[in-house]
Amino acid sequence: MKDSVSRALFLGAAFLVGMLVLSLVTIGMYQIYRWHPWAPDRHDSRADAGSDPSFSLKKSLRLTGTTLPVEAVDVHFSAGGNMMGTSLSLTYRIPCGAVPAVLAEAKPGAPTAVDDVDNRYVRDFATRHGWRPDIGSTVAYSREGKGFTRLLVQTPAAPGNCSVYIDAFN
Repeated sequence: MKDSVSRALFLGAAFLVGMLVLSLVTIGMYQIYRWHPWAPDRHDSRADAGSDPSFSLKKSLRLTGTTLPVEAVDVHFSAGGNMMGTSLSLTYRIPCGAVPAVLAEAKPGAPTAVDDVDNRYVRDFATRHGWRPDIGSTVAYSREGKGFTRLLVQTPAAPGNCSVYIDAFN
């Protein structure tokens, strides 16, 4: 009787150890399958380093109520989210003639000072993407509501495309 009990315990323990090893191998294989190096790159080349990969540009635009004009070129963004909402920093260049349509779509208030403390984040983002206050003129706009949107529009001194920098949170 004692031999049969110890044998049953041994077989039970061996079975549990076997199941543990099998489950660890299965999880490992799943991880290799999911993150193998030859998988297609899902990283958006327009996303800045540190941008949350689970927030695509399309998703971030939708969640913040921001639009990207069809004529936009040289698009770069940084997006992320938490329990408070979604943040999007976006820059692009468009023909200067399209700026009034962008502003009409964004519905900002009156122009604000570029060096206003509320424009700090959009200014920092713009600086990382080549904005310099000495190149052309820059006008800042702000919109408050459920979230907020801050815009910097830089018009170059020479004819060319205008740069738009947006910081939106919703």
